[in-house]
Amino acid sequence: MTKQSCSHCGGTDIVRNIHLGMPTEASRIGLDYQTAFILTGTEPLLADLCRSCGTVVRMHVKEADRDWNTA
Repeated sequence: MTKQSCSHCGGTDIVRNIHLGMPTEASRIGLDYQTAFILTGTEPLLADLCRSCGTVVRMHVKEADRDWNTA
């Protein structure tokens, strides 16, 4: 794996796989996918952050092989 750098400042001090969260009472923040029958799941969003300037350099999910719900 090559060293990731920030597209904004060029910094290489990148913190990886930070869970994206927001206080909610009913649900989690993430991408919805279909599970068995009519059930759905939510795959949490992760972010990679540049410590030098605070830019989010990448947003991603840990498990990409899902049956994603699309509009």
